[in-house]
Amino acid sequence: MRAITIALGCIAAVSSLCTMAGGQNQLDDPKASAKQVFWGQLYAAGGNSLYCAKPFDTNHALLMPSPVYSRKQIKRALRCVTEPQCQAANAQYPYMLADLHNLYPELSRVELTLRSAQFGNLASDVPSKFADLGCDLQSSFQLVEPRDAVKGNVARAIFYMHIEYGLPIVGQLQMFKQWHQIDPPDAEEKARNDKIASLQGNRNRFIDDPGQVELLITD
Repeated sequence: MRAITIALGCIAAVSSLCTMAGGQNQLDDPKASAKQVFWGQLYAAGGNSLYCAKPFDTNHALLMPSPVYSRKQIKRALRCVTEPQCQAANAQYPYMLADLHNLYPELSRVELTLRSAQFGNLASDVPSKFADLGCDLQSSFQLVEPRDAVKGNVARAIFYMHIEYGLPIVGQLQMFKQWHQIDPPDAEEKARNDKIASLQGNRNRFIDDPGQVELLITD
């Protein structure tokens, strides 16, 4: 009876959780994939940093891969401290860290702040700590608010990590849903999704079908 119930659940409208979730299973070495795949293939021709919109070419010395769902948050979710503990807690841990859908290029100085921060909405008069870099990333204490043009990118990466790896959504769910609505996937994000699919074998469904958010992301 239990097997029948599970099978029926997978046929339902929200069945993608049963048939599609599981994350990527191609990249299991975060350091090697950062060098060889993230920089070597995904951004081999350059691009723009996510939060600061800083253009770069093949020289990315001032940038680093920046996880939207941070390593610190992943460790907290898995209740582990050291790398061996995290791997023992969840065999998918290295795949989570290497997952390209969760990684964007960003200035190293900005990434250092993001590591201990949480996303949130801030008052419009809160200044950017990175104004000297020409970066429109508001921050106050341990909260950061990205520019409107990439809020959807952030939300969809978080939704992806939540569905694919079962990680909790850190922050206000309704805020992330609003960010998803005000900044729908654009051509650049869709092209990135296509490229990542060719590199690690899976897609971010919330970029392909934004309507999946209301079906799969619930309180």
